[in-house]
Order: sequence, then C-alpha cells, then structure tokens
Amino acid sequence: MRNSTLIQLFFILIIVGILSGCTESESNSNFQNNKGSTTSIAIEPDSSLSPIQKYFTTKKIIWTFDDYYIHLNYHPPHKGFDGLSQQIHTYGGYVNIMCVFIPDWINKNYGYEVRNYSVVKEFSQYHSGFSQDHINLSLEFFNRDYISVGAHSWNHSENLGFANLSYAYKIINFTLWNWYNNYNIKPHFWLGHNTDGNYNISVALKKFSDTYWTVYAEAFRASWKDRFPNGIAPASEYIGADFDPYFGCSFGHPCKTLQEAQQLYTDYAQNREIIFIRGHPGILNQTNQQNNLSLWQEFIDWIYQDHEFINMNHTQVIEYKVDRYNFSVERNNEDNYTINLTLCKFNHTILFSLPDNKSGQWILHNENGEYFGEITADTYLFLEKGHNYFLNRY
Repeated sequence: MRNSTLIQLFFILIIVGILSGCTESESNSNFQNNKGSTTSIAIEPDSSLSPIQKYFTTKKIIWTFDDYYIHLNYHPPHKGFDGLSQQIHTYGGYVNIMCVFIPDWINKNYGYEVRNYSVVKEFSQYHSGFSQDHINLSLEFFNRDYISVGAHSWNHSENLGFANLSYAYKIINFTLWNWYNNYNIKPHFWLGHNTDGNYNISVALKKFSDTYWTVYAEAFRASWKDRFPNGIAPASEYIGADFDPYFGCSFGHPCKTLQEAQQLYTDYAQNREIIFIRGHPGILNQTNQQNNLSLWQEFIDWIYQDHEFINMNHTQVIEYKVDRYNFSVERNNEDNYTINLTLCKFNHTILFSLPDNKSGQWILHNENGEYFGEITADTYLFLEKGHNYFLNRY
C-alpha cells in the first residue's frame, strides 16, 4: 500500500513538472517567433496588416539651404538661414546647409589653384569675415543638433558637368579635406556646380568614401544618358529630385505667391515617398525682402500643418533608401508579429502603430527577450540592423 502511494506521488510530481515546464516555455515564446506555426504568414511591411506600415507609407521630408558662405553674415541671427532653420526645427525637422568653400574672387587671387589652404591665415587678408572670431559664429550654428553641413562644390562657379574622373576626384578631395582641416567638419554630402549629370562625379565620390569617410550626393540626373554611359546608375548613393519655391531669387522659377508655391509643390509631391525641399535664403536678411521672407515662413507652416511627414536628416534618408526593401514582417497570429531587420545594412528609428488598430498592451522584445518598448499609439522605436524583433499583445 505504501509503495502504491509513493508511485502515485511520483507520477503526480512528474505531471506537475511537465505542466510547469510548458507554462514556462509558453511564457518564453510570447516574445519569440513561432516558426512552426501554420498560421504564420509573410506580409508586406507597407501593407495595412503591418505594424510598421506607416514607416513606409508616410512621406519623409528633408530640407537643404544652399549657398552659405562663411565670410558673409549668414550666421545667427540671419533671418533666412537661422530663422527658417529654427522654424523648421519647431516642427521636428532637420536642415542641411550647403556651404561653398572658397569664394570665386578669392580663388582668383590664388590663380584658381586647387590645394589645401589655411583659411584664417590666407583668406583673412582679403576679407575680415575669415577671422577666427567670425568663423566661430558659423561653427556655433553648424554644431546645432538639427543642422548638418554639406559641401557645395569648390568655388561655386566652375562648371564640373563634364569634368573627367581625375579632376572630379581632385575637386572633391581638396574640398572635403579643406572643410575638415580648417573647420573640423566632415561633410557627408556633396552638391557640385552643374555636376548632377556627371557620372565621373559619382565615381569620384565613391572612391573618396571608400578611402576616407562616407560622402553621398544630393542629386544625380541619371536620365541624362549622354553623361551616364549605357544608362547605368550613379556609383554613389544620392537622394533625388528636389523642390524649390525660389522666393525672391533672380534665377530658377521664383514663385510670387504662396498659392503658386503650394500648387507647384502639390504637383511635385504626387507619388513621391521622399520630399526634398531646397531653398536659397541668403537674400532674406535684406530689408526689401520682407515679403519673400514672409512667403517662406507661411510656406513652411503650410507644409507641416497641412501634411503628415516623418522628419529625417539627409543621412537617414539615404539609409532608408538603401534598406527600403530589406525589411520583412511576419504575422504569426493575431497577437504576435516578427519584425525582421536581418538583411538591413543600417539601424533605423521605425514608426510603429497598433496592428489592425487592435487595442491592448503591445510590447516589443528583441531575440533575447529584452524589453524594447510599448506600442499604445504611433510610436518611434530605434531598432538595430541584423536582428529580429517580436511584437506581442498581452
């Protein structure tokens, strides 16, 4: 009798242990992808079923202001470069400032020699704006977290549209190293003067990037078949076509009214995923430019107040373009999704929303079960390349 009781107790303990193990296993699987599930299906990341749909379907917006010269009074409190950048920042936006390294008239005094210069020592004798105190005013502006600096060619006058590869590399190499040697700035974007259709520029950028630091192009016109042999794509990554209302400019197609700019923008933005807005605000500090300054201010407000965007900086846009089709999503069941970044080349700050608008407590974990965040409404979360993430409702 005693032996029978012990045997029964032994089996009860085994059953309890099995049930306990199952419970623990089930708990651990809450944040893991159930690969064996017959209900697991792959869904398009930008489909309505995807919890990261809005990251792809919401337009991304970036801004560039061109033709910044260190020696001029473009630093704060300039109403154009500084004032408009601050306004964009109030909406969470970022601005890339495209800077010209050497004014053409100073370059002329040196016989247009392309080489490394000591800006304070050599340029200040021609203009007091190249004194260190004056330069520091621009450096303070450039160091703001919503501002980045791009290289706007060498002297902004030389047409590099048909430069050969050797000269294209020389211009890029000395422009970028002069920015680093004089200002401790490493520009990550290049916009040449009439170079957006020159394949040699794209090859030279790629060559520089592979050797020193990463530099991309702002734009290339790959449709210019005579400049892109055999119709091949540029060698370096680039952003794409931009929109500029040209308020107050003496070039381009200046818009005279806000309504004109709104219509042209609407035509431009149709079917575009990346909105790239460019401006030339250097003139806006002048007293006779108040109307054009107001047009810019009204245009920026209208852009943000009447549209939905994801703000990105230039580098984030390039990274998004590279990885656009490297994401994958699986719906394991109605309460469990896998977000796969194993093929992505970059990290991303991704916009999550509630799957199928289902309420509840949605928690994101990584492969190790570590908590990454909770999704209660539209939520941005930083995810690392090369990993899976699991979104679960509890």
